[in-house]
Amino acid sequence: MTANEQPNTTKRLDVPLIKQRPELPTGCEGVALTMALHYYGINVDKQTIVDQMPRDTTPDTRNGDGSIKTWGDPEDGFVGDPRGDGITINPNPLKQVLDQYRSGGIALYGKDFSVVQNYVADGNPVLVWFTITHEMPILRYWHTPAGKEIFAPRPLHCIVVTGVDEHYVYFNDCESTELSGKDVLVEKNKFIKIYDAMGRRALVVG
Repeated sequence: MTANEQPNTTKRLDVPLIKQRPELPTGCEGVALTMALHYYGINVDKQTIVDQMPRDTTPDTRNGDGSIKTWGDPEDGFVGDPRGDGITINPNPLKQVLDQYRSGGIALYGKDFSVVQNYVADGNPVLVWFTITHEMPILRYWHTPAGKEIFAPRPLHCIVVTGVDEHYVYFNDCESTELSGKDVLVEKNKFIKIYDAMGRRALVVG
């Protein structure tokens, strides 16, 4: 290591960018997984991945103000329709799809961002549950019909971390906003605050 190198600097992983729109307006998790698989030369179609995701088909009910009262559990499968009005799927059920293509996937819950950083430094793209705006989320909760409280802050998104250095986190964002694209960068401390606020959810594609 030279004097100019930072010990926590990683070379950015060349993960191909795949857009979720127009086919999958809320299917970012499946598209993020597709990008990570393409990094390993597994050229599966994003719609195939989304069709393989477990689903929680519980219909939503709304409060008088339009907010969600009850809906499904993203730990069981994708809640809603990734081709329409959908919300999210958590790392564990998404890993079930990954396992069909590669072994070595690891669902992370509640881990410090340094864990994510170390996996990326070792050459593994990591899916992180983030926000579309790249800003702090608005908190949101609902309950399943069985009474389990679901934490689902918004505007929820899923991105693929491709590199981390002393100052920035780099990632592929499959949305079609002015913020999205390949190797987008967000200041590292800000990224970590958003990662923490989103519940510290990630999926290592090893």
